[in-house]
Amino acid sequence: MRRLGLIVAGVVATVDVLYVWYIGFVQSGTSDQPWRVPFVASYLGALAFCAVLSATLPEGSWRIAFAGASAGRLLVLGFLALFSIGLPLVVMGLVTAAGLIRMINSATRRDLAARASIAGALTAVLVMLAGFGIAERIIACPPGAVSGGGGGGLLSGPYSYTCQNGRAIVTYGP
Repeated sequence: MRRLGLIVAGVVATVDVLYVWYIGFVQSGTSDQPWRVPFVASYLGALAFCAVLSATLPEGSWRIAFAGASAGRLLVLGFLALFSIGLPLVVMGLVTAAGLIRMINSATRRDLAARASIAGALTAVLVMLAGFGIAERIIACPPGAVSGGGGGGLLSGPYSYTCQNGRAIVTYGP
């Protein structure tokens, strides 16, 4: 099970590096939402770190909580990004979930282990949703440019924005 966590961490770190490389060098350009890519990259880095912790910590609730956090993060982020970087994340999420189930079954107190894994997964998903909610609302309009966009808003509902001469005009609601 320890090797599994290190393999998951390696795959996630590789996806993270490739994501940053692709966005930075292949899709070069400016974005009106400059914090989305750094958030996803740092979130993937934290996910890889949780996978390492789930592999290296001694047996106990913390190890299971970090495995739960890894599984929850991988499955949800992989699903949301399925058409770009998500497929390897979903596969590693399923592998981590299978390992997590084995860890819970071998724990001396299964009820505590199950609660720790659920708490880890829920915390990780809530951090991701809050991070996306904040990152998508930070709009940086370049001077002299006219652009626009919007989104569904995972937590706060739909919004749209228009950039005109360095000023963002944001509209909330449908």
